[in-house]
Amino acid sequence: MEKSRLLVLLVGLNVLFAFASAGAEGFFGWTLPPVLAEYTRLRVSHLPSPGEVAQFLLMGTTVLFAFASWIGLLNFWRFARPLYLASLATWILHTLISGPSVRTSVGAMFGALDATVGGAIIALVYFSDLARRFEREPVETTAHHPAGPEAIGSRQA
Repeated sequence: MEKSRLLVLLVGLNVLFAFASAGAEGFFGWTLPPVLAEYTRLRVSHLPSPGEVAQFLLMGTTVLFAFASWIGLLNFWRFARPLYLASLATWILHTLISGPSVRTSVGAMFGALDATVGGAIIALVYFSDLARRFEREPVETTAHHPAGPEAIGSRQA
């Protein structure tokens, strides 16, 4: 398979698994034991504290970085690779500062698949020959020719 087509497939899977991971939590929340379901409900049913507002802003930043990097990766934009890494870094930071969490098995599975596809995207855009498509084109310089009579005579010959 051509590597640029593989990148399109992987980015599509990354988007699909990211949305499926979030959607599975809402759809399969009923499968949680009552105590855990109550814990997840209490986490979102009160006025947010300043720390929770910061977490929300960090998640928003992660989502914006992810969307921009997905578009950039598909168009081979130069800034797409570091932006993709930044989206992964902000996601990891958000996970770190969020505290304890509860996930359904289906949501956890889609999250693991999403992370696996993310690793494959990083490998493809940094360590394959596709990496050259993200680099800046070298600027060609023109050689300066002497404007003396010998240069003019050599052009006429």
